[in-house]
Amino acid sequence: MAKKPPARIGRPPSSNAADTRLRIIAVASELFARKGYGIVTNKDVAEAAGISTGALYYYFSSKLEMYLAVYWTLQTMVDEAIGEAMRSQRTFDGRVRAILEVAHSLNAQEPHIAQFLGTARVDRLRHPELQEAITSPPGEGARIMSELIEGGIETGEVVAARRKQVEAVLQTIFVGLVDSQSDDLGRHRQAVDGLLALLDHKLLLPAKRAAK
Repeated sequence: MAKKPPARIGRPPSSNAADTRLRIIAVASELFARKGYGIVTNKDVAEAAGISTGALYYYFSSKLEMYLAVYWTLQTMVDEAIGEAMRSQRTFDGRVRAILEVAHSLNAQEPHIAQFLGTARVDRLRHPELQEAITSPPGEGARIMSELIEGGIETGEVVAARRKQVEAVLQTIFVGLVDSQSDDLGRHRQAVDGLLALLDHKLLLPAKRAAK
């Protein structure tokens, strides 16, 4: 039996306006993640949220405004989760491990977040209005990366002269997890475990040992 669509509503009373806005953001994030910014229409989002297209404009004046609300909502969720993970550790090594684990946890609980943020990187290149509206990297993300590396320098785990190299490697790892592995939870777990093994010097054998 086909699932009955949610009842459509018009202009909402103020008591449930906040809930409706969150519902719109939730369904829009999944649609943008699957189809991309260019294909999704306001009508698509309205139908998925169970409201009229006209009612959608009560919350967002344009598709761009709605997309940006989705982007910053999800980016904030990720930044807060990463920030909490970092605060639980005192070393650079511990913080990187904690970030890897929280990335996997988020991907397991909310798989559309990673898919949306990965798609957003492509959409920004295709649509000038997104490139203009979204700073790169987001301010909080840049602050977290800076805090991570500065902390590693303070503990002696990161060589200050290699700051840029460490930053580039970390960005490659974190972005790579999102863009190339997040669509398969099992493969994502394998990637995280492999990176943890690499930190433990267990992923690769020294050349002489491997040759025996």
